Amino acid sequence: MKRKNASLFGNVLMGLGLVVMVVGVGYSILNQLPQFNLPQLPRYDS
Repeated sequence: MKRKNASLFGNVLMGLGLVVMVVGVGYSILNQLPQFNLPQLPRYDS
């Protein structure tokens, strides 16, 4: 893989990770508010 392609691929993955992180934080904040009846994400706490 050429250096430019590897750099582009890394930037795409970094952008996807950032989007997932922001969406997860926003979802958890909205989930704390009572007026939004969002489904609870499954938690695997024992």
